Amino acid sequence: MNYQLLLIEDDPIFTFLLEKGIDHAELEGEVLRFLNGKPAIDYLTKEYSDKNNYIIFLDLNMPVMNGWEFMEQLEVLAKTDNCMVFVLTSSSYRDDIEKLKKKPLVAEFVTKPITEYHLKGIKETILNKFEKN
Repeated sequence: MNYQLLLIEDDPIFTFLLEKGIDHAELEGEVLRFLNGKPAIDYLTKEYSDKNNYIIFLDLNMPVMNGWEFMEQLEVLAKTDNCMVFVLTSSSYRDDIEKLKKKPLVAEFVTKPITEYHLKGIKETILNKFEKN
């Protein structure tokens, strides 16, 4: 199966640390970086394919197009069969968590900073979904 790991995050330091964590957790796939949801949704609108699996690491608070706006458009475009969103945010508001839990594409809500422990759990979630089918 082909994996694309989309990192949608406006903080370059966090993106760098996330990439290092992904490497260390041995999450394999093509890594694509986006500073906000707009270029990411533009990319997916053009390139989305049932032949790929999309693992999306999504920050909620970003300029131009935030994570909530991205999710609205992604829900129209993507399928739960081949797309998983891991929401990464510094927000720990219970309302945010409850709204996100109701979204079928959202696999997990992770409060920053993300740790190696989180990434190993994310890898297990990904493998359970895509490798056992």
